[in-house]
Amino acid sequence: MGEEIRIATFNAENFFMLLDKDYSGEEFEALSDSDYAAMNASIYNPNKDRGKVAAIADIIMKEDFDVVGLCEIGGVETLANFTRYYLSGRYDYYLHQENSRRGIFVGALVKKGRFDEVEAGNVRVDFSRNLLELRLASGRLEFSAFVVHLKSQHGQDRGIEKRLEEIEGLRSLVAGRRACVVLGDFNGIAIRGHSQFEFDRFLELPLRDVLEAVGVPEGARFTHFYFAAGKPSFAQLDYIFCSDDIAILGGGAMADMVPLNFAQRRRLPSDHVFLKATIAPPERDQT
Repeated sequence: MGEEIRIATFNAENFFMLLDKDYSGEEFEALSDSDYAAMNASIYNPNKDRGKVAAIADIIMKEDFDVVGLCEIGGVETLANFTRYYLSGRYDYYLHQENSRRGIFVGALVKKGRFDEVEAGNVRVDFSRNLLELRLASGRLEFSAFVVHLKSQHGQDRGIEKRLEEIEGLRSLVAGRRACVVLGDFNGIAIRGHSQFEFDRFLELPLRDVLEAVGVPEGARFTHFYFAAGKPSFAQLDYIFCSDDIAILGGGAMADMVPLNFAQRRRLPSDHVFLKATIAPPERDQT
């Protein structure tokens, strides 16, 4: 078994943090909420409440993740500001602002000094969001990670044609890979035995869902809070899939508070929760 790696995925829900100039840490903390909000004039993608940003950062810092895959990030500037003002510069950030129709992207945080080699690139695919590939290596450790945010079930025919296209593209990309992790927001149910049909071919791959691997019952798996007509609908939309040569040592959804209504949900940092895992990729052959 190789060395342990702590990873996580999180959909930060329209996370924008755009500033009008460079601020020192003290100057940033001294900004009023109204001045901070005014720096991003968008009515659709406003700057995220700083209390919610701090809550997201608190989880990352306390859990001391080695790698975090993030969804719905409002560009490189947002991720740069987040790491500087809230993560004490402890993480390198990776995000390619390409092919997102809503101005939100997937990105990644990698703990500084944790790996000897880190490569990050945008995978050239026609997805609704960008698809980020990481290659991480240190000593005898080497593995790849794909951070994904698949097409939602909104739009004509619930976007099924585009969803099928994206899922098949993802399947083709990771099929046959060893020491591989796929993590992010799948925008659908990809639980074996209970999945939506568009995931059938993807689930034929020798990939293991972390929540399944650690024994969480199907009915207890959720990473997303949604309220329709006042009624809750909780589901697992976020996943960490590992190739079967990676040992899954632990993991779970980090849902300390389960909202009872939409008002409570709105006070949370996101409509999603962190999904984490401790893994041990196989040692690479150095002969």
